Amino acid sequence: MDLIERIINSKEDFYNVATEYYYNIGQDDKLKQKIINKSIAILIDHLFIPVPCIEIKIEVHNSIEEKYLGHYILYLNEEKEFLDEFLIFD
Repeated sequence: MDLIERIINSKEDFYNVATEYYYNIGQDDKLKQKIINKSIAILIDHLFIPVPCIEIKIEVHNSIEEKYLGHYILYLNEEKEFLDEFLIFD
């Protein structure tokens, strides 16, 4: 099975991995945050992230105020191993 098929067949697993990594970076106020799955992409060209890789984006919202806080981007290799991450709060 190629990479695209694996992602399509297990996209919820990829989002779960991204959410897990997000909470592991010290975001422990889970009750006040709502995670929204945004996108999964295959990155084929980048200046400093090893490619090809899988880019998973999730949005973080305040669940009490229903307000957008920012987003988290996780980069994994084909074996779902960590490559890099970005947390951007607006």
